[in-house]
Amino acid sequence: MRSAAFALLALLGFVGPAAANFTGPTAPANWTVVNTGSLIGGSPTLGSATFSTTQLMMTGSNSISPSGLSPGCSGGFFQTLGPCQLQVTINTPGTYSFSWSYLSSDDAGPGGDPFGVIVDSTRIQLSDPGGADAQSGTASFAASSSFGWFVNCSDCIGGSATVTISQFALAAAIPEPETYALIIAGVMGLAARRAGRRRERA
Repeated sequence: MRSAAFALLALLGFVGPAAANFTGPTAPANWTVVNTGSLIGGSPTLGSATFSTTQLMMTGSNSISPSGLSPGCSGGFFQTLGPCQLQVTINTPGTYSFSWSYLSSDDAGPGGDPFGVIVDSTRIQLSDPGGADAQSGTASFAASSSFGWFVNCSDCIGGSATVTISQFALAAAIPEPETYALIIAGVMGLAARRAGRRRERA
């Protein structure tokens, strides 16, 4: 019965974080890294993501302007979340907490390279487009299906942004009330079957 009670606590999310840093269920192999959109112009360089067990480093895309100051991303526009974007995502529900450090090398400042999170397919910008080249913060987001980060090169010229994610943790998702009832019923059924088997042996 003691093991059944522990299993119930684990399923209800009371046993603590599901992962700390990029290990276990959030190890690097469990994340999807993609570059969206089409870079144009000279020497296009796609964004990249580099994991260690304690941090993630993301570098956005960049290109040489095809003509003057026109965007190096097809469909891109300065200070707008456009199509050319590095995305690092995972399909796991839960509450994600982390620290972030952002640095823009764009000659026009951070407005050309927005950074943020993707929570259940919705993008939320964290970097301040009118702020300093170097920015940082801490954040926490609850995701019901998927989570990730993006570095968007809105103009994709003049330099890229680099973001370091550290102090990362994922807390297990708390089940919905209907799920609690199903879990409790299952644990009680298991306990009743075990008690019945013990009576049969006696």
